[in-house]
Amino acid sequence: MIRFDNGNNYIYKGMFIHYFTTCLLVVILLTSCNESNNYKLTGENETAINRENEVIDDNFNDFIKKFSSDSIFQLSRISFPLKTKMYDIDNERDTIIFLEKHGFELMDFRKKKSEGKYDQWEQKIVVDKSNTSAKIEIRGIDNGIMVDYLFEKDKDGWMLVGIEDNST
Repeated sequence: MIRFDNGNNYIYKGMFIHYFTTCLLVVILLTSCNESNNYKLTGENETAINRENEVIDDNFNDFIKKFSSDSIFQLSRISFPLKTKMYDIDNERDTIIFLEKHGFELMDFRKKKSEGKYDQWEQKIVVDKSNTSAKIEIRGIDNGIMVDYLFEKDKDGWMLVGIEDNST
């Protein structure tokens, strides 16, 4: 190997080339990663996603499958702040609160029945004939659980617009 005299230090030509090549590769990688993060949906990709959402919104059961399995999709299809009515058993009256997006627990409506020994429940989906509103009813079996999840369909598709918890 050939060495260069750099004042008081000797730099080997092989090490210099290795160092230069490594730095160049790092710069190229960082530049290419930066460009891929700026990707935006346009044209055909955006149209394909819109078509997929239209198909999902045609059938409420298809919508619920996607709603339950895709957390990003679920959060995009909840009308925040979410109006939630709960029965206050101590004061024997309804209480209304509004749930915010942060700290919201995701829901899974794919199960039709509970599998546990305690707090057993069944789920029923009711869609109106005009296909513009739907309700998922959760009913406890001998335990007082009674929760309805209210959905409405607008120009953007199905949205969760409210929860009514009348459990005792």
